[in-house]
Amino acid sequence: MILPKNKWVVQYENNYNDSEIIEILHKIKGIDDYIKYQNLGFKDFYDPYLFKNMDKVIKKIKLSIRNNEKILIYGDYDVDGITATAILYRALKDKGADVHFKVPNRFSEGYGLSLEAVDEIIQDEYNLVITVDNGITSVDEIDVLLKSGISVIVTDHHEQKEELPHSDYIIHSYIDSGYPFDGLCGAGVSFKIAEALDSNFIRKYVDLVMLGTIADMMPVIDENKAIVNEGIKRINNSNVLGLRMLLDELGLSIKGIKDISFNIAPKINSLGRIGDASVAIDLLIEDDVDKIRSDIKALLDADTLRKELTIQNTDLAYKLINDDDNVILIYSPSFYEGVLGIIAQKVMKKTGKVTGVFNVNQDNYARGSFRTIGDYNILDMLAKNSDLLDKFGGHEKACGVSMKASNIKELKERLSKEVSQIIGYESTLDIALSLNHSLLTTSFMNELAKYDMQDTTFLFKDLTVVSTALLAEKHTKIKAKLSTGAFISIMVFNDAKLSFNLTNGDLLDVAGELNINSFNGFESLQIIAKDYKVAGVQIIDYRYRYDFNQASNYFDKENGLILRDNIDTISDLNLLIKEQDPSIVYLAPIDNNKLDALRVTDNKLLREAIYLISLKYETNEIMLQKELKISKYLLNNILTIFEELDLITRNNGKIQNLPRERGTKVNLENSKTYQEFKEQNEVLSLMRSDIKTIKQYVLEALE
Repeated sequence: MILPKNKWVVQYENNYNDSEIIEILHKIKGIDDYIKYQNLGFKDFYDPYLFKNMDKVIKKIKLSIRNNEKILIYGDYDVDGITATAILYRALKDKGADVHFKVPNRFSEGYGLSLEAVDEIIQDEYNLVITVDNGITSVDEIDVLLKSGISVIVTDHHEQKEELPHSDYIIHSYIDSGYPFDGLCGAGVSFKIAEALDSNFIRKYVDLVMLGTIADMMPVIDENKAIVNEGIKRINNSNVLGLRMLLDELGLSIKGIKDISFNIAPKINSLGRIGDASVAIDLLIEDDVDKIRSDIKALLDADTLRKELTIQNTDLAYKLINDDDNVILIYSPSFYEGVLGIIAQKVMKKTGKVTGVFNVNQDNYARGSFRTIGDYNILDMLAKNSDLLDKFGGHEKACGVSMKASNIKELKERLSKEVSQIIGYESTLDIALSLNHSLLTTSFMNELAKYDMQDTTFLFKDLTVVSTALLAEKHTKIKAKLSTGAFISIMVFNDAKLSFNLTNGDLLDVAGELNINSFNGFESLQIIAKDYKVAGVQIIDYRYRYDFNQASNYFDKENGLILRDNIDTISDLNLLIKEQDPSIVYLAPIDNNKLDALRVTDNKLLREAIYLISLKYETNEIMLQKELKISKYLLNNILTIFEELDLITRNNGKIQNLPRERGTKVNLENSKTYQEFKEQNEVLSLMRSDIKTIKQYVLEALE
């Protein structure tokens, strides 16, 4: 038995056809009319002037442009911040503004406005600062700018503090009650300002806001769905030369959300994680081909390094996890700051627990990233412990933190205490529906892709394990048979343990996503597992495998039982099984001598041995071993039985036959050695049986 890591919440069972499933998946997202939803577009954009401060903001921007004032767009280093900056830069540039941009360095400056950045802004004599994808929590910093005579427009979508900045120009998608949709990202808010400046702008650069929306994992509903629909249509023939050249360089044609989230967004994000995010902004605003080529090279180099660092840091993080902790909070000077969020997400998915990952520098200062699960709001949890933090911010599911390293231990204790006090704390996995095996086809997958539903979590029941393989020493690949007779592959990433805890015939339930795997021009359907379980007692057969020693490192020591060849009697075996009450039984390799032991009680062999001895008054062990063609171990035990029955004597390798009356019967049970081997051989015979027989025996012993 393998239990799932999460509580599975399945909303629908199976027995639906593909068109019904598509409708159900939309209903799960709160969409009743999915045909209308899929056709949302420019006509469904809301009037940007529904933001209560939009009129004031546009008047202020236009006045600054007329007065030829120096304008700074202050952005952020992730894709949302990068695209938000590029959108507003292009919009203002189109209107003839003297516009510049700045993105803070993740490592030296951190997220958002800092007092150091404010000093630079004042020294550079800017007249107007527009924050994009940040600023709503920068109350003190904005006060300094305002007191210096610099006007500030705040555009953001992150959660605010109790006190808002004292600017008259705040455009915020969440806190503005006048705007009918609160799900816009930072790029979306910038986009509405650009739209208010020029309604034609939306058709030219909608693909930029689509990038930010998908990369920031905003809900693809309502106006966001309209943005995504139009952005996907536009991007392959983008007005942004840098985007077109990037797609050409990658050989990509964008068809849906997954192409953006897997192939484009991480690459643009990598510059902010590894180097200078301003290069990514240049890529999105430049029209010089040579400069764009240089930016693309920098982007792809950063992406390669980002992948390498992610692998190294993930391996380190997994080694630092303590499974007994109810909150995972790990730190190391070896963690690379630019990938902390990625690592926290991976650890959270692996453990199903609130997770924080910190880099601690040589000054004993820590910067970290938190990720959380289910309904648990990490922003609220951190706010309760703000006395330990110097700076924090983000969303309810993801936060960045800066603090003294000496406070990490106390923070972990407090968060652990809070989590332990939450009644019913349990990691849940939301599953859309249980999928019938007959629908596991590439045509059904293409139908999902058509509606951007590839990331749906399904339940796949009763998959019969055919084989398992360990990939790259850390991933498990499973080949399984469906009830239709077809086969499907299952990938379980970052889980080496599973490959050693499954065997042919196990019935596996998997919660995961469907995926098309392309290899050598051949496409096949596979499942990307998020969680899994196996019902009933498992028997894992390692009797004839070479990798038992390696595999034993991954065995379930708490719930499992390793059956070895050192059990003396059936009674001992029964007692062991009842005491351990295992959900999984591992059959260890049987020693060759133990296999020989099965022949010690072989009556035919015993008769042959005594017959050969009786032919001569005296013989020796070497000659007898050759004649019988058996091992020395086996011969020695046979001769011991004969000695105990007073049939022979032995001395220095010589065997002397003791005379007995013709017709005298010998009772083998009178030999203690024979009795011991007979009892032990009952166990050995069972352990050499087929898996079905052994499993039946274990189940009966557990009754």
